[in-house]
Amino acid sequence: MFKTILVHVDLSVHAPARIRFACALAQAHNACLVGAAMVGVSRAVFPNGYDCKPGTLAASCFEPLANNAKRALENFEAIVGEWNIPYEERFVSDEADNGLTRHARFADLVVISQDDPEESMPDMAVQLPEYLIMNGARPVLLVPRTDPKPDRISSVLLAWDGSKEASYAMSGALPLLRGASEVNVVALAARDEEVQEFRDQQPALLDFLRRHEISPGFHIRDLRGDTGRQLLDLAAELNAGLLVMGCYGHSRMRELYMGGASRTVLADTTIPVLLAH
Repeated sequence: MFKTILVHVDLSVHAPARIRFACALAQAHNACLVGAAMVGVSRAVFPNGYDCKPGTLAASCFEPLANNAKRALENFEAIVGEWNIPYEERFVSDEADNGLTRHARFADLVVISQDDPEESMPDMAVQLPEYLIMNGARPVLLVPRTDPKPDRISSVLLAWDGSKEASYAMSGALPLLRGASEVNVVALAARDEEVQEFRDQQPALLDFLRRHEISPGFHIRDLRGDTGRQLLDLAAELNAGLLVMGCYGHSRMRELYMGGASRTVLADTTIPVLLAH
């Protein structure tokens, strides 16, 4: 079970849906929901916490940012008040990437939103989801910019390629897999040798999940084209409400320049995705 869920809190148009989704998860797992709002200024500027004397030049620069974080926490408190769950608020003197990464060390799961081109900076080399997945200590649950309702996740698609990243994602998703009414494991094979390798792994993988009271279906499909696109299409075909996958199993630089499953899913998913590196 998840006992501590960390959710990114800001003034984004997607923040209310993200927070409600995290609230539903916290309620389903009897977890404490921690809402973290970042000032947006590097921790190096305020190593001992945000502190600006009113009327100073520093205050004129940073006070509007601090007030935005406080407003975001007020919105968080108003939404959480609709749910019967324990919660905590964190006013974090840092930027979103480093701040969330530090606080993720003390959570079971981190909930953030998919990047939205209407709100993001497209020229950034690494966006917030990528940074957290690569540098954070916990799995990341990405809520798509379609802002789905916080319904129970009844069907899950688990992507399996035998990698450390896929195994970590599977372990991190166990509470969600146990709560689902249907779980399907899919392995995409490009060669006959990979088909045999996945068949060899199947008994151990299914035994592992069954010991956690999960009885999944297991599918081996031919890899055709973009892995990420095929996973999203399979999720739609199987009516999955959640995709679980390892992220950046190949070199991240290779995926940044050549594309790949991780980048496709991060950019194009319309369902929640749990990712781990």
